[in-house]
Amino acid sequence: MAYVLGIDLGGTKALAGIIDVETGRVLSTAKKRSRAEHGPDDLIQRLVTVADEAVKQSGVRRTDVRLVGIGVAGQINRHRGLVISAPNLANMSNVKLADIIKDQLGIPARLFNDVEAAAAGEASFGAGRGKKDFVVVFVGTGIGGAIYRNGQSYGGATHTAGELGHMVVDVNGRLCGCGGFGHLEAYASRTAIVRSILAGMHAGRESMLRDIATQINPNDPGGSGIRSKALAQAIDAGDALTHEVLLLAADYLAAGLASIINFYNPRLIILGGGLVEAVEVFFTAVCSKTRNAALQVPRQHIEIVRTALGDNSGIVGAAVLACSA
Repeated sequence: MAYVLGIDLGGTKALAGIIDVETGRVLSTAKKRSRAEHGPDDLIQRLVTVADEAVKQSGVRRTDVRLVGIGVAGQINRHRGLVISAPNLANMSNVKLADIIKDQLGIPARLFNDVEAAAAGEASFGAGRGKKDFVVVFVGTGIGGAIYRNGQSYGGATHTAGELGHMVVDVNGRLCGCGGFGHLEAYASRTAIVRSILAGMHAGRESMLRDIATQINPNDPGGSGIRSKALAQAIDAGDALTHEVLLLAADYLAAGLASIINFYNPRLIILGGGLVEAVEVFFTAVCSKTRNAALQVPRQHIEIVRTALGDNSGIVGAAVLACSA
């Protein structure tokens, strides 16, 4: 058996699992929260802790774990194992994460972008299996993307292709976490949705999320407190403010996806992330609005689906990529 430790470090969680990379089977998983206030050193320690827990729960000997694959929500230099910039991870920057994890765990480590990893998981064992050309978009704390061409991940000139969350949808628009203005992520990510709901409540709108909102760290409104599950519960309860904000976010995400369809003309778009998985009305609205906004010919040949691996896409893909790096 070929066992690899896959790690997915996102804006709200660190998830680790032991993966049989020959079959894609997940033997065990372990999870810890990750928040902006934790700081880079704390986040790294959480990665080590969650990795140790995943190994222990799997029943696999540490010496049988060949590699560690790490997917990080940010821009990375995979050849140097370097996190260049991660605005949603305590602004982690210029951190040689692969070397740090290797030293801490005693296992060779490889570093990748988190959605690049998720796309590899879906390509190998999920919704992209057997497909040569598709685009993956994950909606969570931020918005990330990845492109598959001719059965291979396409990284572009600097291996940073796929940053779909930073497409400009309003040239004079909202400030994005990366420092730019009017980026898709500032309108359609869960962070953006939470901020809009909080603004509505501050203006006097009623919402069943008000009690949760009082517990939110004001310096980190998108990374804690109101999560995708709470948004889904609010929708199910008929919360008008949440419904309104989610549909507006769906408009923006659909505009971004329609732009991808018009420009790149993929046959398949795979959507993932907590918001897509948990909130049915959001996913349905995005699919419908995307088709309406795209050009007539390419929209007739586009398929939009959810991930098949769900929350495990990232750890499975990170393990797969680690073996091929």
